[in-house]
Amino acid sequence: MNEELNKDSRAGLAAGDAEVWREFIGREIPQLYRMFMKRWPNPSLAEELVQRTVFDAVRGFGSYEPSKGSPEEWIFGIARNNIRLEIRRRASRPSVDGDISSYLETIDTEPLPDEIVEQKETAVIVRQAMERLESKERSVLVGKYVEGLGAREIGGRMGITEKAVHSLLYRARNSLRKELERLAPLKS
Repeated sequence: MNEELNKDSRAGLAAGDAEVWREFIGREIPQLYRMFMKRWPNPSLAEELVQRTVFDAVRGFGSYEPSKGSPEEWIFGIARNNIRLEIRRRASRPSVDGDISSYLETIDTEPLPDEIVEQKETAVIVRQAMERLESKERSVLVGKYVEGLGAREIGGRMGITEKAVHSLLYRARNSLRKELERLAPLKS
């Protein structure tokens, strides 16, 4: 019976059945999170990579072919690609002498002295940009990045699904980016 359900699930995924996809993604999120946490024990980065992986999977669900492997292999392939992209992104940072991993960890967890002044100036601009956002976008960003809540908690608070939270977070980050660009355009 379990094997039959597995075949049905694979067929549903291949056919693009939204409910089967929702259940599949829901089952895989905790495993993806654990995988990313093993690589980098940083909850914020792990959540971001999970979100990126889920987004990539949803956007590219049409590329899933059951004949090439299980859905789990497919989504974890996407996750491994996101790890590679993150490694490349980190490698493109300016190099330093000594143990690079300790420097990267410090950069990821503590502000450097010259960044502290910049952070205070940035905080004013970010507050102004946040005030310009729609209340839902502001609420989801505050819940995620200020209060450190997960998508499930934010969804419960706002009365929306986890998927809707991820979608709203994506839109809210884009809106915030646009507002920040208006308030503090990059100088060439």
